[in-house]
Amino acid sequence: MIRIILSKLIMPLPFLWFLLLAGLILYLVKKKGIAHIVWLLAVLWLLIISTPFIPVMLMNKLEQQYPVFTINELPNNHQAIHILVLGGGHVENKKLPPNSQLSEGALARLAEGIRIHRLLPQSILITSGYSINNRTPQAIIAARAAIALGVDSTNIKWQEKPTNTWEEALSYKQLFGDSTNLILVTSANHMPRAMYLFHKAGLKPLAAPTDFWVKGHGKKAFTYWFPSSKNIERMKRAIHEYVGLLWYRMKLVTVDSRSVQ
Repeated sequence: MIRIILSKLIMPLPFLWFLLLAGLILYLVKKKGIAHIVWLLAVLWLLIISTPFIPVMLMNKLEQQYPVFTINELPNNHQAIHILVLGGGHVENKKLPPNSQLSEGALARLAEGIRIHRLLPQSILITSGYSINNRTPQAIIAARAAIALGVDSTNIKWQEKPTNTWEEALSYKQLFGDSTNLILVTSANHMPRAMYLFHKAGLKPLAAPTDFWVKGHGKKAFTYWFPSSKNIERMKRAIHEYVGLLWYRMKLVTVDSRSVQ
């Protein structure tokens, strides 16, 4: 519980509100000089998180660690090929088609998985993701979306129990072993953490990043440098990944991947 609360507090907007509230409390207890300093820090923090300089830099460092997947990366060992699409959020609304029930990130991941599957028709597409409030698991909804988008149902499998990336790695190994060529599909900013955890689980996947938040380095329109909510979201996602990777490095530091079943 403490970890969850702390992880929320260090997100860009909660931290901004924390500074504003701290400044107000200091002002009310007659610490006006310190209150003004804290409020100034809040303004500076808002500029940092809402303009592209820092958010883009942090996000770019995550997203550029692994290149876009090409079939040339596959070893010529004639082993089976699995394409594992990690979960990324969904809702269950039977009025919507399955692809519209997936979050934007989850749909981007599935689209990349389908793209690779069409390049490798002999491959098996594996969807992942648990259920929310005992409703239909994301893995099932993603599988239905893949079928609706033209993937043969005989080429789809799923893992519906994992609730996070570490569990997805363990679940895959338990269900499918480690003797296939595994292509791991997830958002580019999440890929460093995902690859770390899958390696810790004793797996050696090929990275297939997608859902990029930093696209291209060409000439920018002058409005690009204006504060925007998109930069705040970039900052939020980047902090989430850096903190998540640090957390798992600390948590799994003593884990011997050879002992993972």
